[in-house]
Amino acid sequence: MLDADALTELSVRDLLATHEAVLADLRRRGIVRTDDAPADQYARWLAHQAFGGLLEPESTPSHDLTTPDGRRLQVKSRVARTGGVDDRQLSPFRTVDFDELLVILFDTTYEVTRAALLTNEQVMRLARWQPHMNGRVLIARDAVLALGTDVRRRLRPARAEASPIAPVAR
Repeated sequence: MLDADALTELSVRDLLATHEAVLADLRRRGIVRTDDAPADQYARWLAHQAFGGLLEPESTPSHDLTTPDGRRLQVKSRVARTGGVDDRQLSPFRTVDFDELLVILFDTTYEVTRAALLTNEQVMRLARWQPHMNGRVLIARDAVLALGTDVRRRLRPARAEASPIAPVAR
């Protein structure tokens, strides 16, 4: 693994170029599909590896994965950098046409620290409407995640280094 201290020796331009090279290799491996920050894409890839089915196109508004048994999973993730509440606030739900929410929390090395499935009903009960975000916001506190099903063990086998490219719905 790259030594984080070595990064301090790089110029800003070199850091950005390294970031682009890393994203390009993650795309080549089929882990990410766009140039967006990789956490959510990696979470969707892990979900697909663990649950199977079809990854929906990036433009699908309400769910990310349709499982072989027809469940529509919305996948949301966060990288916990400081341990504060902001590290646990998920991106807003602007549409709610999903069966279950899979929340994956990573540490800064992308180790899965928490992973839980919550029902749509639980999400709607717990998420708060934020007019300035035009959506419902859920903070993935431990008490919230404990209401769902812990699926960390199910995600462990998915974290293999090499992977085939995941099937995408057309």
